[in-house]
Amino acid sequence: MTAAPAGAAPSAAERAATPLLAVRGLHAHYGASHVLQGIDLDVGQGQVVALFGRNGVGKSTLVHAIAGLHRATSGSVTLAGEELVGRPPHWIGRRGLALVPQGRRVFAPLTVEENLRVAARGRGRGGTWTLERVYDLLPRLAERRRNRGDQLSGGEQQMLAIGRALLRDPRIVLLDEPSDGLAPKVVEQVADVLGLLRDEGIPALLVEQNLRMALGLADVVVVMTKGAVVWTGTVDAFRRDPATAHRHLGVG
Repeated sequence: MTAAPAGAAPSAAERAATPLLAVRGLHAHYGASHVLQGIDLDVGQGQVVALFGRNGVGKSTLVHAIAGLHRATSGSVTLAGEELVGRPPHWIGRRGLALVPQGRRVFAPLTVEENLRVAARGRGRGGTWTLERVYDLLPRLAERRRNRGDQLSGGEQQMLAIGRALLRDPRIVLLDEPSDGLAPKVVEQVADVLGLLRDEGIPALLVEQNLRMALGLADVVVVMTKGAVVWTGTVDAFRRDPATAHRHLGVG
């Protein structure tokens, strides 16, 4: 293998070799239902990993288990080498993991700016993301800063959810179905925002049903079926293997 030139940015493969987020043998249950069955997954520095799977295969449970919102039965999740399993969500958030949840879940009675200031108060590490920097990245939020959460469109709520995550000064962002329920034109706007985050070098685990959007953002694809990872590879490899998409996702 030819060495990269001195000072060159690391490739996606090199970033993955020392993962920022490492999930190993993760199991989780809902009552008697064994939802996660030994998940292994990595997100490298600066990587975007797209997680695909049909409804009900455990994608959201995996995200919640990583973020501490659902108790893992066994296994390991490390962020920059620090174990997260068994820790509460606020502790995990202070270590630099931010979640953009499915359904946005903004605080409806609060204004845009109040939503953002609440997020900024809860961060535990010093960082570079300020309210004004979020407004610069997401100017629509600046325009709507005095509007309540329940006065925003779905796309504006999604941008607000992303802005809240950034104000946690994240090492990594987990995004659970960010295009869910949005019109196609709004999905394009959200994809543009996520592209800006990728360009900022923020690692992300992106759970998404919109394959076209996700493949335009991701470095790596992971496919889940029935609580297990059944395929992992680059975006190019996924595009060259339509049988995998058809067999596990019902598309292609």
